[in-house]
Amino acid sequence: MSEFKYINQKDTLLPYCYLALEDHFASESEFTSWYEQISTNGKKNKFLKVASYYLALVKSGDWHVDIPGSQPVVEYFTNTFKYIAIFSLIESLSELNHIDFYQYLGRKKTKTEFPLTKEVLDKHYQKYKEEYGAIRRCIGFFENLSPERKRLLASKLKVNGQQGSIEDLAKYLYRIRSRFVHEADFTHQVSGNTWMGHEGNKLVVCSLSIADTMQFFEEGLLVWCAG
Repeated sequence: MSEFKYINQKDTLLPYCYLALEDHFASESEFTSWYEQISTNGKKNKFLKVASYYLALVKSGDWHVDIPGSQPVVEYFTNTFKYIAIFSLIESLSELNHIDFYQYLGRKKTKTEFPLTKEVLDKHYQKYKEEYGAIRRCIGFFENLSPERKRLLASKLKVNGQQGSIEDLAKYLYRIRSRFVHEADFTHQVSGNTWMGHEGNKLVVCSLSIADTMQFFEEGLLVWCAG
């Protein structure tokens, strides 16, 4: 398989990428000129993949249901799958390497001293999650957004009446993603209406919509390309 599989399909994919991001450009020619300024072929290749997938899976895609008596598109079904697709695309942009916890403990850099007490093991695991947990990819993506976008997004989430940071929001949104992946809980929190619920003993109020999620993804993708 070619190292630059998607660049080899540029003539087909680039118009799709423009449709995915046309709200951010005055014309298709401006978009094409912007694409040519992306610094490396590796980034160009990844962009062509991610932007075209985003168009098909999210911006111009819906999850259709073929069940007697059901609407063909159920809003919270399709929004859930769009949401999961966005987070998968965010994770695919990360260049951070992954190692499992056993490898982390065994490497010289960790300086693990055996035998381990439960307290020390818990500290190592917390540090491991901070450095290598999948959520770190999402936090980095959010942190690269513009200050205005970060302020707007952070305002969409309140916990016990208090607004948190963009990192708090990133972690919360990743937990929503994980609940569907691991527990098949639909993402009602991004319905566009104000959603209220509990996480443990904390009252959470979320007003994020799937449209908001798409906007921050598009902006973040453009920022990633410029990095």
